[in-house]
Amino acid sequence: MNKSLDICCAADICVDLILSGDVVPRFRQVEQILDDYLVELGGSAVIFAGQFAKLGGRAGVVGKVGEDTFGRFVTDRIARMGIDTAFLTSRPDLKTGLGVALARPDGDRAILTYPGTIDAAAPCDLTNAMLSSCRHWHIASYFLLETLRGFWPEWLAKCRAAGITTSLDTNWDPADRWEGVMELLPLVDVFLPNEAEALAVTGESSLEKAALRLAACGPLVVIKQGAKGAAAYRQRGRWASSQESDELTVADTIGAGDNFDAGFIRAWRLGWGIEDCLKLASRCACASLQAPGGFEGQLKEAVD
Repeated sequence: MNKSLDICCAADICVDLILSGDVVPRFRQVEQILDDYLVELGGSAVIFAGQFAKLGGRAGVVGKVGEDTFGRFVTDRIARMGIDTAFLTSRPDLKTGLGVALARPDGDRAILTYPGTIDAAAPCDLTNAMLSSCRHWHIASYFLLETLRGFWPEWLAKCRAAGITTSLDTNWDPADRWEGVMELLPLVDVFLPNEAEALAVTGESSLEKAALRLAACGPLVVIKQGAKGAAAYRQRGRWASSQESDELTVADTIGAGDNFDAGFIRAWRLGWGIEDCLKLASRCACASLQAPGGFEGQLKEAVD
């Protein structure tokens, strides 16, 4: 079957208002001065899809926006990035999701989120038409997309039956419970946590033990370790990649992990070796770090 999309994902769509400055918010009407701000499209899945598209892949997203100013901004921005919007629809009863991030010079950030349409996609929105349209399905923000969480085992089984490869990046669990991930991994081809997430999911005290336990469930496990680089594990193999440069100018860390994911999956879907997949993924992450937000610094380099 001629499939129109290389990848597709359910999107935690929102608008990000990114504030930059070396301040800590204070109440009692204390006014403080910031260095800069940026209004940008947000959501892990959309950042992933945007970077994937810039690498020459064909990407689509499934999601909802509100019938409001932010909703129109989101739809236009997604389309201009070359991401397919055929499965993007509006909800008149909801506001478009909003994330407010305060990014400090040391790379740390605090985040406030108004959910709105972020979790509006439902199992009924994932259709057989999507299965016939894409070659790979990526799950991002597993814990934020609560409405779909119980549906993923059934959907991943359908993907596998249809010959569609799959990947998962849970992102952080706000409830810190980490439920359902281990049970999902046998249905996933590539699992892409960061170091803290890998330890939290498994409850292990060392990264090596966590990685081997995750890999024993079946997927290729790719663990992001920030400035230390990344490592990939299978049940009988390990590959490592150091960060591309030790002297990066870091604007903020927003979206770096999602851009890493996109680089890795783009190369992996093209049949590259694991070490080369890690190298492209690290280049995408490093490029992202050097500009504010998840999109501005994305690597613009078609690969095949």
